Amino acid sequence: MNNSGWNASEDRVPIDILLIEDRDEAIEMVEGAIHETRLRNRMVVARSQIEALHYLRHAAAFGPVDVDHGLSKPGLILLDINMDKQQGFDVLHEIRTDPKLMTIPVVVLTDNLQESDLAYTISHGVTGYFLKPMDPGQLRKVVRDVEDHWNLLWNAPCAN
Repeated sequence: MNNSGWNASEDRVPIDILLIEDRDEAIEMVEGAIHETRLRNRMVVARSQIEALHYLRHAAAFGPVDVDHGLSKPGLILLDINMDKQQGFDVLHEIRTDPKLMTIPVVVLTDNLQESDLAYTISHGVTGYFLKPMDPGQLRKVVRDVEDHWNLLWNAPCAN
C-alpha cells in the first residue's frame, strides 16, 4: 500500500487463463502452480486444437465478457507446443493470424525447446516460455505482468 491509501493489487482484475494442453499430468501441474501461488485467476482447459479454437472464437465473438455463456476472452494463453500432430504450432498460427485473437499473450509450455521450434514461436510473437515442470514463482510473475499490462490499457485515458 502506498501513502495515498491506494493499493494496486486491490484494483487488479484477474484475467482468465486458457491452458491448451492434452496431457492430464501437465494440466494438474499447472492447476497446482495456480493453486500454490494463490492466484485468483480462472483457468479454462482445452485439450485439443479444435476445442481451443472453438473456445477462443466463441469468446472473441461475444466480446471480452459473455455473461450469458460464462465465457470471457482469455487474458493469457498457456500453450503446450508439443501436442500430438503438431497441434500446438497449428493453434499458435491460428491465434496469430486471427485479428480478434492476435493480441492475446501466448506463453509456450514445453518439455524441451528445439532451435527450429524457438525460431517458429519467436516469428509468431510468443510472450515467453515455461520449461516443464513449471516453476510456480515464474507463473505468478507472468500472470501479474499480463494483468498489469491489461489494467494499464483499461485505465489509460483516451486521447480525443
